[in-house]
Amino acid sequence: MGISKKREKGIFPGKNKGILEVSSAIRHYYGLECAYEPDPDVSAWLEKNAFRCVIVFLIDGMGSSILDAHKEETPFIHKYRIKDTETVFPPTTTAATTALLTGKSPKETGWLGWNQHFSEKNDQIILFRDISQYGEGCYPGFARGTLPVTVIFEELNKKGIKADSVWPFFGRTNACDSYQEMIETTATLAKDPEMRFLYVYWDAFDTFLHRNGPSSPMTGKILKEIDEELAKMTSELPGDTGMIVLADHSQVDAVHYHLDEDAELNACLLYPPSIEQRAAALFIRPEKKDIFPELFRRKLGDAFVLYSKEEVLNSNLFGEGEAHPRFAEFIGDYLAVAITPLQLDYGVGTAVKGNHAGGMEEERIIPVILYPQ
Repeated sequence: MGISKKREKGIFPGKNKGILEVSSAIRHYYGLECAYEPDPDVSAWLEKNAFRCVIVFLIDGMGSSILDAHKEETPFIHKYRIKDTETVFPPTTTAATTALLTGKSPKETGWLGWNQHFSEKNDQIILFRDISQYGEGCYPGFARGTLPVTVIFEELNKKGIKADSVWPFFGRTNACDSYQEMIETTATLAKDPEMRFLYVYWDAFDTFLHRNGPSSPMTGKILKEIDEELAKMTSELPGDTGMIVLADHSQVDAVHYHLDEDAELNACLLYPPSIEQRAAALFIRPEKKDIFPELFRRKLGDAFVLYSKEEVLNSNLFGEGEAHPRFAEFIGDYLAVAITPLQLDYGVGTAVKGNHAGGMEEERIIPVILYPQ
């Protein structure tokens, strides 16, 4: 079948745990339990320097494929970029940042993607926003209550190790209205002699890429500003502070297929798609299950690989470890994974010019940047 040929070519993600190995290196440094082998380069850097405070600065969307296209604009980043690694599958913020902060795979946490179908609400709920993807539903506190996780800065504080986090405007702690404010806040917090760990997350670059696409002429300008501010911050950091700069995923210029306008395929769907547009969980009407796979492959087989539920369950596509009790429920009857820039739109999201979460290498490779060397 076409599936096996595409897998043999290595189109699909490889080990899917590079970012988890970075997470394990950090967890090991602080004496926390690790489910994965620590990244040897990050571990060696941490042990050699014995930092008082470690900053993990995640810049959403700043993947290796985008950095490679803008080396001249990012001299600081490239000076301290020691290597590339793989993020989790799907390469998307919900899955990747949860994996980094918990040290567990998406399969283990149940945090698989942007929106997931919850049977008790009969709705596709955006996990980070607790609202309906397609309707007007609002479910305050639902995602964290239903899929509870404990993140590293919470674990450290429980152990009496002072840790904190810095966020964009929507954050509950240390919310910042601009990138410059985030840089200043991070530098100030790091100077606290009791501070041991800081997680810093910046989302605006990913938002820009969604709106404009990674090939936008403005991409290099924004990366230049990111690079310059990072370099400026390092001059203000105490000498016993180290910084790991990562991305959660990269992006590709998106091409759109309006699944809701395809009468034949749309008639097969029990619910609108969930998880991601480039890694879509498809729930199929019982009476259509016999015809759906061949119909989908005939129309979209060159752009997507269609996994059955059984294939997903029998693979480590979403990572290793024990599957969350609701994992099988969330992945639907089939999972359609993009292997080209084409994505599946369903009423919403058609305006994005850049996107991620599929099976292309350009989406999943991320940089590992360590300062100082």
